[in-house]
Amino acid sequence: MSDFGAFLALLFFAVVFISQALLLPVAGKKAKHSELAKRLKETQQTLDDESKSLLQEHYLKGLTSTERFLIRFDFFESLNRMLGLSGLGVKISTLLGSLVVTSLLILFVCLATAQLWYLSVAMTIAPSLLTYLFIQRKIGKRLEKFEEQLPDAIDIIKRVLQAGQPINQAFNEVGKEMPQPIGEEFASTFNLLNYGYDMRLAIMQMVDRVPTVSIMAFSSAVLLQKETGGNLTENLDKVSVVLRARFKLSRKIKTLSAEARLSSWILVLSPFFVYLLNLAVNREMALILTEDPRGIKMVSAGIISILIGSLWIKKIVNIKV
Repeated sequence: MSDFGAFLALLFFAVVFISQALLLPVAGKKAKHSELAKRLKETQQTLDDESKSLLQEHYLKGLTSTERFLIRFDFFESLNRMLGLSGLGVKISTLLGSLVVTSLLILFVCLATAQLWYLSVAMTIAPSLLTYLFIQRKIGKRLEKFEEQLPDAIDIIKRVLQAGQPINQAFNEVGKEMPQPIGEEFASTFNLLNYGYDMRLAIMQMVDRVPTVSIMAFSSAVLLQKETGGNLTENLDKVSVVLRARFKLSRKIKTLSAEARLSSWILVLSPFFVYLLNLAVNREMALILTEDPRGIKMVSAGIISILIGSLWIKKIVNIKV
Protein backbone atom coordinates (compact mmCIF):
# COMPACT_ATOMS: atom_id res chain seq x y z
CA MET A 1 0.00 0.00 0.00
CA SER A 2 2.88 2.34 0.77
CA ASP A 3 4.46 1.77 -2.65
CA PHE A 4 1.09 2.19 -4.34
CA GLY A 5 0.58 5.57 -2.62
CA ALA A 6 4.01 6.69 -3.78
CA PHE A 7 3.11 5.61 -7.28
CA LEU A 8 -0.09 7.67 -7.22
CA ALA A 9 1.71 10.74 -5.91
CA LEU A 10 4.41 10.44 -8.57
CA LEU A 11 1.79 9.90 -11.26
CA PHE A 12 -0.10 13.02 -10.13
CA PHE A 13 2.94 15.27 -10.36
CA ALA A 14 3.91 13.72 -13.70
CA VAL A 15 0.53 14.56 -15.23
CA VAL A 16 0.64 18.10 -13.81
CA PHE A 17 4.10 18.88 -15.12
CA ILE A 18 3.39 17.28 -18.47
CA SER A 19 0.38 19.56 -18.75
CA GLN A 20 2.66 22.49 -17.90
CA ALA A 21 5.05 21.43 -20.64
CA LEU A 22 2.51 20.86 -23.41
CA LEU A 23 -0.55 23.00 -22.67
CA LEU A 24 0.92 26.48 -22.35
CA PRO A 25 0.49 28.47 -25.58
CA VAL A 26 3.40 29.01 -27.91
CA ALA A 27 2.55 32.63 -28.73
CA GLY A 28 1.86 35.49 -26.38
CA LYS A 29 4.75 35.00 -24.01
CA LYS A 30 6.14 37.78 -21.87
CA ALA A 31 9.23 39.51 -23.19
CA LYS A 32 11.94 39.66 -20.56
CA HIS A 33 15.37 39.79 -22.16
CA SER A 34 14.84 41.37 -25.57
CA GLU A 35 16.76 44.42 -26.75
CA LEU A 36 13.55 46.47 -26.70
CA ALA A 37 13.00 45.57 -23.06
CA LYS A 38 16.51 46.77 -22.23
CA ARG A 39 15.96 50.09 -24.00
CA LEU A 40 12.66 50.73 -22.25
CA LYS A 41 14.27 49.79 -18.94
CA GLU A 42 16.96 52.38 -19.57
CA THR A 43 14.27 54.95 -20.40
CA GLN A 44 12.53 54.18 -17.13
CA GLN A 45 15.78 54.66 -15.20
CA THR A 46 16.13 58.18 -16.62
CA LEU A 47 12.82 59.26 -15.08
CA ASP A 48 13.02 61.82 -12.32
CA ASP A 49 12.06 61.04 -8.72
CA GLU A 50 8.65 62.67 -9.06
CA SER A 51 7.78 60.53 -12.08
CA LYS A 52 8.93 57.36 -10.33
CA SER A 53 6.81 58.34 -7.34
CA LEU A 54 3.78 58.72 -9.61
CA LEU A 55 4.41 55.29 -11.09
CA GLN A 56 4.62 53.72 -7.64
CA GLU A 57 1.52 55.60 -6.47
CA HIS A 58 -0.46 54.35 -9.44
CA TYR A 59 0.69 50.79 -8.82
CA LEU A 60 -0.41 50.91 -5.17
CA LYS A 61 -3.72 52.57 -6.01
CA GLY A 62 -6.70 50.35 -5.21
CA LEU A 63 -4.74 47.98 -2.94
CA THR A 64 -5.85 47.39 0.62
CA SER A 65 -3.49 47.80 3.55
CA THR A 66 -3.09 44.01 3.74
CA GLU A 67 -2.22 43.78 0.04
CA ARG A 68 0.27 46.65 0.34
CA PHE A 69 1.96 44.76 3.15
CA LEU A 70 2.06 41.54 1.13
CA ILE A 71 3.62 43.08 -1.98
CA ARG A 72 6.61 44.21 0.10
CA PHE A 73 7.81 40.65 -0.38
CA ASP A 74 9.11 39.76 -3.85
CA PHE A 75 7.09 36.55 -4.12
CA PHE A 76 3.73 38.20 -3.42
CA GLU A 77 4.62 41.23 -5.53
CA SER A 78 5.32 38.90 -8.46
CA LEU A 79 2.07 37.05 -7.82
CA ASN A 80 0.13 40.32 -7.79
CA ARG A 81 1.60 41.30 -11.16
CA MET A 82 0.73 37.88 -12.54
CA LEU A 83 -2.90 38.36 -11.50
CA GLY A 84 -2.93 41.72 -13.26
CA LEU A 85 -1.47 40.19 -16.43
CA SER A 86 -4.02 37.37 -16.42
CA GLY A 87 -6.99 39.77 -16.45
CA LEU A 88 -8.90 37.63 -13.97
CA GLY A 89 -9.79 40.60 -11.78
CA VAL A 90 -9.01 38.67 -8.59
CA LYS A 91 -7.36 40.36 -5.62
CA ILE A 92 -4.22 38.76 -4.24
CA SER A 93 -5.71 38.67 -0.74
CA THR A 94 -8.82 36.86 -2.04
CA LEU A 95 -6.73 34.34 -3.95
CA LEU A 96 -4.40 33.59 -1.05
CA GLY A 97 -7.31 33.29 1.37
CA SER A 98 -9.12 30.83 -0.91
CA LEU A 99 -5.98 28.73 -1.42
CA VAL A 100 -5.23 28.58 2.31
CA VAL A 101 -8.79 27.51 3.17
CA THR A 102 -8.86 24.90 0.38
CA SER A 103 -5.47 23.46 1.31
CA LEU A 104 -6.40 23.24 4.99
CA LEU A 105 -9.64 21.42 4.15
CA ILE A 106 -7.79 18.92 1.96
CA LEU A 107 -5.17 18.40 4.67
CA PHE A 108 -7.90 17.82 7.27
CA VAL A 109 -9.59 15.22 5.04
CA CYS A 110 -6.26 13.46 4.40
CA LEU A 111 -5.48 13.35 8.12
CA ALA A 112 -9.00 12.15 8.96
CA THR A 113 -8.74 9.31 6.43
CA ALA A 114 -5.19 8.40 7.55
CA GLN A 115 -3.55 8.90 4.17
CA LEU A 116 0.20 8.49 3.67
CA TRP A 117 2.13 11.62 4.63
CA TYR A 118 3.69 12.27 1.21
CA LEU A 119 0.33 11.72 -0.49
CA SER A 120 -1.22 14.20 1.96
CA VAL A 121 1.50 16.74 1.16
CA ALA A 122 0.95 16.26 -2.60
CA MET A 123 -2.82 16.74 -2.29
CA THR A 124 -2.39 19.78 -0.04
CA ILE A 125 -0.13 21.69 -2.43
CA ALA A 126 -2.11 20.56 -5.50
CA PRO A 127 -4.57 23.54 -5.43
CA SER A 128 -1.71 26.06 -5.37
CA LEU A 129 0.13 24.33 -8.21
CA LEU A 130 -2.98 24.00 -10.38
CA THR A 131 -3.90 27.64 -9.69
CA TYR A 132 -0.44 28.74 -10.79
CA LEU A 133 -0.71 26.76 -14.04
CA PHE A 134 -4.18 28.19 -14.67
CA ILE A 135 -2.95 31.76 -14.15
CA GLN A 136 0.02 31.18 -16.47
CA ARG A 137 -2.30 29.84 -19.15
CA LYS A 138 -4.64 32.85 -18.80
CA ILE A 139 -1.64 35.19 -19.08
CA GLY A 140 -0.47 33.47 -22.26
CA LYS A 141 -3.93 33.58 -23.84
CA ARG A 142 -4.47 37.24 -22.92
CA LEU A 143 -1.08 38.38 -24.22
CA GLU A 144 -1.59 36.36 -27.40
CA LYS A 145 -4.96 38.03 -27.95
CA PHE A 146 -3.42 41.46 -27.30
CA GLU A 147 -0.67 40.90 -29.85
CA GLU A 148 -3.25 39.76 -32.40
CA GLN A 149 -5.29 42.96 -31.90
CA LEU A 150 -2.40 45.44 -31.80
CA PRO A 151 -1.92 45.90 -35.61
CA ASP A 152 -5.60 46.85 -35.96
CA ALA A 153 -5.26 49.26 -33.04
CA ILE A 154 -2.23 50.87 -34.70
CA ASP A 155 -4.28 51.34 -37.88
CA ILE A 156 -6.92 53.22 -35.87
CA ILE A 157 -4.22 55.41 -34.30
CA LYS A 158 -2.79 56.20 -37.74
CA ARG A 159 -6.20 57.26 -39.08
CA VAL A 160 -6.83 59.50 -36.09
CA LEU A 161 -3.39 61.12 -36.42
CA GLN A 162 -3.89 61.65 -40.16
CA ALA A 163 -7.15 63.42 -39.34
CA GLY A 164 -5.18 65.95 -37.30
CA GLN A 165 -6.11 64.67 -33.83
CA PRO A 166 -3.55 64.30 -31.01
CA ILE A 167 -2.29 60.88 -29.95
CA ASN A 168 -4.29 61.17 -26.71
CA GLN A 169 -7.49 61.11 -28.73
CA ALA A 170 -6.12 58.22 -30.79
CA PHE A 171 -5.74 56.15 -27.61
CA ASN A 172 -9.30 57.07 -26.67
CA GLU A 173 -10.63 55.88 -30.03
CA VAL A 174 -8.83 52.55 -29.66
CA GLY A 175 -10.31 52.17 -26.17
CA LYS A 176 -13.81 52.76 -27.54
CA GLU A 177 -13.66 50.72 -30.75
CA MET A 178 -11.48 47.73 -29.89
CA PRO A 179 -12.66 44.78 -27.75
CA GLN A 180 -10.90 43.38 -24.70
CA PRO A 181 -8.12 43.16 -23.75
CA ILE A 182 -6.54 45.86 -25.92
CA GLY A 183 -9.46 48.26 -25.57
CA GLU A 184 -9.15 48.22 -21.79
CA GLU A 185 -5.40 48.86 -21.86
CA PHE A 186 -5.59 51.82 -24.24
CA ALA A 187 -8.54 53.27 -22.33
CA SER A 188 -6.46 53.09 -19.14
CA THR A 189 -3.57 54.84 -20.90
CA PHE A 190 -5.94 57.57 -22.15
CA ASN A 191 -7.23 58.10 -18.61
CA LEU A 192 -3.68 58.49 -17.31
CA LEU A 193 -2.93 61.09 -20.00
CA ASN A 194 -6.15 62.92 -19.12
CA TYR A 195 -5.13 62.99 -15.46
CA GLY A 196 -1.96 64.83 -16.45
CA TYR A 197 0.52 61.97 -16.71
CA ASP A 198 3.46 62.48 -19.04
CA MET A 199 3.42 60.35 -22.21
CA ARG A 200 6.47 58.43 -21.02
CA LEU A 201 4.78 57.56 -17.73
CA ALA A 202 1.60 56.41 -19.45
CA ILE A 203 3.57 54.30 -21.94
CA MET A 204 5.63 52.76 -19.12
CA GLN A 205 2.42 51.77 -17.37
CA MET A 206 1.15 50.07 -20.52
CA VAL A 207 4.42 48.18 -21.04
CA ASP A 208 4.32 47.08 -17.40
CA ARG A 209 0.74 45.81 -17.77
CA VAL A 210 1.33 44.08 -21.13
CA PRO A 211 5.05 43.14 -21.40
CA THR A 212 5.11 41.71 -24.93
CA VAL A 213 7.53 42.32 -27.79
CA SER A 214 4.76 43.91 -29.89
CA ILE A 215 3.78 46.55 -27.34
CA MET A 216 7.45 47.28 -26.70
CA ALA A 217 7.97 47.95 -30.41
CA PHE A 218 4.93 50.25 -30.43
CA SER A 219 6.07 52.02 -27.25
CA SER A 220 9.58 52.49 -28.63
CA ALA A 221 8.16 54.16 -31.76
CA VAL A 222 6.01 56.55 -29.72
CA LEU A 223 8.78 57.44 -27.25
CA LEU A 224 11.33 57.86 -30.06
CA GLN A 225 9.03 60.32 -31.83
CA LYS A 226 8.50 62.23 -28.59
CA GLU A 227 12.22 62.54 -27.88
CA THR A 228 13.64 63.10 -31.38
CA GLY A 229 10.65 64.16 -33.48
CA GLY A 230 9.74 62.75 -36.87
CA ASN A 231 6.66 61.41 -38.60
CA LEU A 232 4.85 59.21 -36.06
CA THR A 233 2.29 58.04 -38.62
CA GLU A 234 5.03 56.72 -40.91
CA ASN A 235 6.81 55.02 -38.01
CA LEU A 236 3.60 53.37 -36.83
CA ASP A 237 2.89 52.19 -40.36
CA LYS A 238 6.24 50.38 -40.43
CA VAL A 239 5.62 48.91 -36.98
CA SER A 240 2.20 47.67 -38.09
CA VAL A 241 3.68 45.94 -41.15
CA VAL A 242 6.38 44.26 -39.05
CA LEU A 243 3.91 43.11 -36.39
CA ARG A 244 1.53 41.63 -38.96
CA ALA A 245 4.41 39.78 -40.64
CA ARG A 246 5.61 38.53 -37.25
CA PHE A 247 2.14 37.34 -36.26
CA LYS A 248 1.66 35.67 -39.66
CA LEU A 249 4.99 33.84 -39.28
CA SER A 250 4.09 32.79 -35.74
CA ARG A 251 0.78 31.33 -36.93
CA LYS A 252 2.52 29.54 -39.80
CA ILE A 253 5.04 27.98 -37.41
CA LYS A 254 2.23 26.92 -35.11
CA THR A 255 0.42 25.27 -38.02
CA LEU A 256 3.52 23.48 -39.28
CA SER A 257 4.32 22.22 -35.78
CA ALA A 258 0.76 20.99 -35.12
CA GLU A 259 1.64 17.44 -36.17
CA ALA A 260 4.66 17.39 -33.85
CA ARG A 261 2.56 18.66 -30.93
CA LEU A 262 -0.11 16.05 -31.59
CA SER A 263 2.56 13.35 -31.75
CA SER A 264 3.94 14.54 -28.43
CA TRP A 265 0.51 14.22 -26.83
CA ILE A 266 0.15 10.67 -28.17
CA LEU A 267 3.64 9.64 -27.05
CA VAL A 268 3.19 11.13 -23.59
CA LEU A 269 -0.32 9.88 -22.84
CA SER A 270 -0.11 6.43 -24.46
CA PRO A 271 1.70 4.78 -21.49
CA PHE A 272 -1.05 5.89 -19.11
CA PHE A 273 -3.74 4.71 -21.52
CA VAL A 274 -2.05 1.32 -21.99
CA TYR A 275 -1.77 0.88 -18.21
CA LEU A 276 -5.47 1.64 -17.70
CA LEU A 277 -6.33 -0.75 -20.53
CA ASN A 278 -4.25 -3.51 -18.95
CA LEU A 279 -5.86 -2.74 -15.60
CA ALA A 280 -9.27 -3.41 -17.14
CA VAL A 281 -8.25 -6.47 -19.21
CA ASN A 282 -5.70 -8.21 -16.99
CA ARG A 283 -5.76 -6.63 -13.55
CA GLU A 284 -3.30 -9.05 -11.91
CA MET A 285 -0.57 -8.36 -14.45
CA ALA A 286 -1.14 -4.60 -14.30
CA LEU A 287 -0.94 -4.52 -10.51
CA ILE A 288 2.56 -5.99 -10.64
CA LEU A 289 3.80 -2.52 -11.64
CA THR A 290 2.34 -0.98 -8.49
CA GLU A 291 2.85 -3.80 -5.98
CA ASP A 292 6.30 -5.10 -6.89
CA PRO A 293 9.21 -2.80 -5.86
CA ARG A 294 10.89 -3.44 -9.21
CA GLY A 295 7.73 -2.31 -10.97
CA ILE A 296 7.68 0.93 -8.96
CA LYS A 297 11.28 1.64 -9.98
CA MET A 298 10.47 0.94 -13.64
CA VAL A 299 7.42 3.20 -13.55
CA SER A 300 9.39 5.96 -11.81
CA ALA A 301 12.14 5.80 -14.44
CA GLY A 302 9.53 5.81 -17.21
CA ILE A 303 7.74 8.86 -15.82
CA ILE A 304 11.02 10.78 -15.45
CA SER A 305 11.86 9.91 -19.06
CA ILE A 306 8.44 11.13 -20.19
CA LEU A 307 8.96 14.42 -18.36
CA ILE A 308 12.36 14.95 -19.97
CA GLY A 309 10.97 14.01 -23.38
CA SER A 310 7.96 16.34 -23.12
CA LEU A 311 10.14 19.29 -22.11
CA TRP A 312 12.53 18.46 -24.96
CA ILE A 313 9.65 18.39 -27.45
CA LYS A 314 8.41 21.73 -26.14
CA LYS A 315 11.88 23.20 -26.59
CA ILE A 316 11.98 22.02 -30.21
CA VAL A 317 8.42 23.04 -31.13
CA ASN A 318 8.34 26.47 -29.45
CA ILE A 319 10.26 28.59 -31.95
CA LYS A 320 10.82 32.21 -30.97
CA VAL A 321 9.62 34.73 -33.54
